[in-house]
Amino acid sequence: MARSLTILAIVFAVATARVTKSESPKEILAQVNKDSFGNSILSVLQLQLATGGPVGEIQILLNNIASQLNGDQKKADKVHESDTVAFEKIIADLEQEIAYHQAQIVALSNLRDSTTEALGEAEAEVRVVTSDIANNEKSFADEQATRNSQHETWVRKDAEHVDQMDAIDEASKIVQHLQAGVAFAQLKSRFEKVQTKLMESKHALFKPLINALTQLASKVDNKSIIKILELLAQIRQQLVASRASLLATEERQAANWEVQSSHLQEEHKRLVERKAFLENSIVQFKVTIQEAVEDLEDQTLFLEDAEDSLAIQERWAAEQESQYEAQTFEREQQLEVVERLQEVLTQKLSAASEFLQIREEVF
Repeated sequence: MARSLTILAIVFAVATARVTKSESPKEILAQVNKDSFGNSILSVLQLQLATGGPVGEIQILLNNIASQLNGDQKKADKVHESDTVAFEKIIADLEQEIAYHQAQIVALSNLRDSTTEALGEAEAEVRVVTSDIANNEKSFADEQATRNSQHETWVRKDAEHVDQMDAIDEASKIVQHLQAGVAFAQLKSRFEKVQTKLMESKHALFKPLINALTQLASKVDNKSIIKILELLAQIRQQLVASRASLLATEERQAANWEVQSSHLQEEHKRLVERKAFLENSIVQFKVTIQEAVEDLEDQTLFLEDAEDSLAIQERWAAEQESQYEAQTFEREQQLEVVERLQEVLTQKLSAASEFLQIREEVF
């Protein structure tokens, strides 16, 4: 058992040495000898060879070590392949996550910017619509005041026409009474009232009538009466026509105002609804912008976390790859040393014995 451990220790000491193919067996053993532990092992080996220990045991152990190194490399290759697949899956997932967050950031930035622009347009339009509403209300008030004035003028003029027609009718009755032979003295009071009312109207239409009635008051004759009655009929006909014209104008203006007021009211309703829509949109735009800003902050943090995770995974993979390559290189070097040591022990044993003899003499 002690002999096996000694031989195994020699092999490991040799395996840790870095050699080149151009080195001779003596040079290989010389490198082992430079190491303090290797020097001790060679001393044991020297003693073993001196006592006639079997070299076959060393060869068996070297074969086992080579087999173990190859087995370890296969296991390492399998683990490396599995780790590589897992790493590539993690990297792909992280890259996909990063791409998603980047797309979300672009979309949210566009949403924030476009909504901010829409907010500015809505706020500007609200100011315009508010001004339009004020102008509409002023127009409605002005037009309604004009219409009220038109109606009041018609009411006043229509009442004047009614009074004037009543005066004409009263004058016609008085003249007819005079024509029937009633004394002027009996009708004087009524005559003077009618005359005064006609004079108060200051209508140019009544001037010839007033003059004729004044003459009639001083001299009643049948010819004058007939003339006055004809004049009264003409004047009354003109008053009826004038009143009818005023009524037609009133009705036309009323119909126009009905159409105009309806249009103004519909326009006012449309403007008010538009303003309400814009104000609601402004509220929604502000909410959307705030949410977009908050989501942008979240997505930025998520992106940074994903990028950090990717960097960590890449560093870990690089470290694993470096470690795998280093271990693989070390096993290759160890296998090369084992193979050369096998060659030394199987084909050039005299060199090893010679070295050990020289070592004993020189060292």
